[in-house]
Amino acid sequence: GVAVPLAAFADGSRVGEGTGAGAAFGVEVTLRGGQGRRTLYAGFSQLRFGCRDAGCPAGEPYVATGVNAGLRLTLLPGHRVLPWVGVGAVTTRVESPGVPGSPPGVSSLGYGGEISAGLYLGAGRSVAFTPSIRFTRAGTELPGGASLALRYLVADLGLVLAF
Repeated sequence: GVAVPLAAFADGSRVGEGTGAGAAFGVEVTLRGGQGRRTLYAGFSQLRFGCRDAGCPAGEPYVATGVNAGLRLTLLPGHRVLPWVGVGAVTTRVESPGVPGSPPGVSSLGYGGEISAGLYLGAGRSVAFTPSIRFTRAGTELPGGASLALRYLVADLGLVLAF
């Protein structure tokens, strides 16, 4: 997928200005509830945000690594194409290559929330594709004390293998 910042990651300082889009990777485990309307999920993701304009050395990215968990609600159960919406909590750590005002290193553990929407496109008995988009907001603190306010969209195309 792709991760796109919606605003500068700066939170009260210039650190975090100039972030750009980058690659996104994630893995999730889901558990369907009663009649398939509700689904619990837990996942891991790693997102890379360009920070050349923020002064990162040699174009190295910010790397946000974290876990998420939440609940999805299927809007039209019983169909081959299932639209869904979700809400969840996230934790993240941001690896910074070092920018003016903050030395290189890994942030403290940050917390936040996410909202998401997508489609479940059945492609067979145990295979499906899941295009989705999610908005995440989380805060964390880089080494040296600079705060980051992460606000970003992630667009994914997932592959589901049902067991």
